[in-house]
Amino acid sequence: MANPSNWHESRRKAFVFRTVDLTTSASLTTYTVVVGGSGNSFKSDRVINVTTTDGNSMTITVPDGIYEGQRLLINFVTEESAETVTVTTTTGGDYSMTAAGDYCSLEWVNSTVGWIYLSEQTT
Repeated sequence: MANPSNWHESRRKAFVFRTVDLTTSASLTTYTVVVGGSGNSFKSDRVINVTTTDGNSMTITVPDGIYEGQRLLINFVTEESAETVTVTTTTGGDYSMTAAGDYCSLEWVNSTVGWIYLSEQTT
């Protein structure tokens, strides 16, 4: 059996995980998650923090994952005035966050099952 710590270290070296901070505005109301792969230089969004302002809601689109076990955490950090963060996946479920403190933790299973939620808090 392979050493799990070696597998995780190899995966970490292969992908550049990043945290993305999004603040809504009239020109930023949608975002497509970067899931990695050669087309993205193996950069992958791991954590997305969303702040809404001026009544602008946010729609986040999550394309299919690259590898089984890939994870994504989306946090609704700050809400200005009753905005919504909508998360839509290409394969899997959709989620709606309506209050600061809501979050959605997703994991990519495969192309049949898609993204599943590991944990979520939505109000």
